Amino acid sequence: MSKTNLQVGVNRRADPKNASELETKHIPVIQAPEVVRAGEPFEVRIEVGKALPHPNEPDHFIEFVELYADDTYLARVSLTAGTTCPEAVLRVALGHGDFRELRAFARCNQHGMWASARPISVKG
Repeated sequence: MSKTNLQVGVNRRADPKNASELETKHIPVIQAPEVVRAGEPFEVRIEVGKALPHPNEPDHFIEFVELYADDTYLARVSLTAGTTCPEAVLRVALGHGDFRELRAFARCNQHGMWASARPISVKG
């Protein structure tokens, strides 16, 4: 990662095929169906540090994870150091077919905001 100040802006994986250790610990991984029916609830799992665990200590932890459908805010889960794991399972329903991707954001108290996205198709 070439950014010198991780606290500025949103951090993303620089090379999708070759993630650094820092990226692997911070990028939120989204698990959800590829196709959902409009208005029907489905499960979304967001996990930070899935492949390489993120620290969970008072001086270094994930503060929250957020979920969006494109630019539409869906949910936020606040976390505390040491007592909560950096993951969230949410049930959401998307009411129309205009959405193209789910976006997750995770905030590390030391390394700033991190984001990822995955495609989703909403069928009428």
